[in-house]
Amino acid sequence: MSCERYDWKAYAVGELAVNECREAEAHAASCDGCRGELARVRLTLETLSMLREEEVPRRIAFVSDKVFEPRWWETFLRPSFAAACVIAAAIIMHGYMTRPPAVDSAAIQAQINQAVTRAVADVQQRNADLETQLTTLYVKSTGIKYQ
Repeated sequence: MSCERYDWKAYAVGELAVNECREAEAHAASCDGCRGELARVRLTLETLSMLREEEVPRRIAFVSDKVFEPRWWETFLRPSFAAACVIAAAIIMHGYMTRPPAVDSAAIQAQINQAVTRAVADVQQRNADLETQLTTLYVKSTGIKYQ
């Protein structure tokens, strides 16, 4: 039999099929080299299982990281900060430069009163027209004059 045919790592972890597992056991019983290889794989697995699990660090900090950090005043020299300052200044200047025209409250109140008077007159005219139409329909349908 060829000893290279067996995957002792898969056997030790339990990934082989049942019939392949029996074949590998029979071979390991008769072959000293494979028995030694299987013993080394099992020893490696046992050693690895004794290690405690640790979280992998997301980033390794270096001593020189502090050297490359910008100083507090260098933040103001960045183009993005300068652009934000220009936009803020433009918004503030726009608020102060464009004032709404002066409001004449008497003129506005006169416009409101005129609009309300027009709306009331329109509603009264529609009501009068509807009353006339209803009276005409009543007289036609019943023959009795409405007084």
